[in-house]
Amino acid sequence: MSVNEAGTPRRVGVVLAGLLGAGSFWATPAAAEARAQFDAGIAAVRAASTCPALAHDPLAQRAAELSNRSTEDYLNHTAEHVPVADPLFVLHDLGSDAQRAVQLQGQGPTLAEALKGALLQGNSTIPDCAYTGFGTSVIEHAASGHTLVVAVLTG
Repeated sequence: MSVNEAGTPRRVGVVLAGLLGAGSFWATPAAAEARAQFDAGIAAVRAASTCPALAHDPLAQRAAELSNRSTEDYLNHTAEHVPVADPLFVLHDLGSDAQRAVQLQGQGPTLAEALKGALLQGNSTIPDCAYTGFGTSVIEHAASGHTLVVAVLTG
């Protein structure tokens, strides 16, 4: 799919404005609510394209959780390995037959800033029709007070 570069920043900006408008929600979101907001942000960016909606993929969800935990362990200096860089290997280890995968990451002192980073990183990937499934993870990193988010898109 060809992405209209001129429209991409506006599309992501509109989605972010909508997500950030719920300022009181970001103060202390529960993990499930935070992940639901992340899922909604990805769905909104995808809806602005000509592609069908992304389907929730349980294996992509698990890969996102493993990737986010590996980053958290790295930040805590307890990791045995470097954080996951390519989710395709993790997906294959989990039994997925995905041919392609991409990982979108964000972090920030608030959930809104972490989501902004991940959605901006995915502004040309999320609207790509080659990706059909996704999973997300949101972690509050206690030591830094930052929120870590990861989305894994599969195709």
